[in-house]
Amino acid sequence: MKRSTFVPLVAAAIVGAFFVAGCAWEADFEASNFQPAVNELITFDICEPCLDDGDYRFEWDFNNDGAVDLETDDPSASYAFDAEGFYEVRLTMFDDQGRWGTRLKGVLVGEYPAFALRETVEQGDGTIFVLITITVREAITAPGLEEGMPRGWQFELLDGGGAITNANAADRVFEALWGSQLEGGEELTFSYRLHPAGAGVTVLDGALSGMVDGRFVAAICGELEVEP
Repeated sequence: MKRSTFVPLVAAAIVGAFFVAGCAWEADFEASNFQPAVNELITFDICEPCLDDGDYRFEWDFNNDGAVDLETDDPSASYAFDAEGFYEVRLTMFDDQGRWGTRLKGVLVGEYPAFALRETVEQGDGTIFVLITITVREAITAPGLEEGMPRGWQFELLDGGGAITNANAADRVFEALWGSQLEGGEELTFSYRLHPAGAGVTVLDGALSGMVDGRFVAAICGELEVEP
């Protein structure tokens, strides 16, 4: 199984919903691998720049089913997923004043010929910069990417990574298709900006696909929520 290591786009990207008003900390974490093998032990670490001095409690829900799988005061947690698939991992973090924040990220488990990782950074003007990095494990043809265009946000393409792109307004999906074959070891980036309109947490949803002895579809890993 070929593996990749997550490298954060910034040390501490503060996205509104996950920053607790009046606090110098935010709920955020990094994973040692967002595309592990089945039963591979991976580590989730609270980002150190996200914390100030104080005592914290961390609750981990490794499949986002609402049940706490691990409660700890250790800013590092390890876990192995025992079946292939896409998992939503939720961190809920509490400080000693009873304040709390949350973060949701996706992990893709199993053997896939390519995977995509989404990162987000809030900009000074209130917009959200979104970067999707596609890592190719083995040669694929007809690679494509679909990313949902959240309601209440304006979607602005910044860099299509050389793909043919289309904004499907009816289905609220932004589509990208690469005409050439991608070889193992290649990496592509795709970026866009979200302009907020309204309030509330918004779920990000997208998928990478391609042909390798049949078509594969894999959900995009990494950040899964934003808020204006």
